[in-house]
Amino acid sequence: MALDFERLSPQELLAAESAVLVMRSLMDAVKTAPHGHGMECVESALHENGFDHLRNMLQAAVASHEGAQKKGSAPCPVPAAKLRRSSDASKRTS
Repeated sequence: MALDFERLSPQELLAAESAVLVMRSLMDAVKTAPHGHGMECVESALHENGFDHLRNMLQAAVASHEGAQKKGSAPCPVPAAKLRRSSDASKRTS
């Protein structure tokens, strides 16, 4: 399945460009890795660049969907801790 870059949305174009930049950083890591350390260097490049790429795609996807911005009620209410009043301090024994 080939992509028709003329029909991609701005978010899709950004994701494609980001993916190419990540791929280039991986290829550079392979080329410059010392003998016996190729996978280590590629994994390091992936951690440095790949997660940013995924984070950017996630942000673009969420930002493009109006309903994703709505805040709803908490799935399960959590009671707040009961705070002591300063007047209770005099009731404590030393």
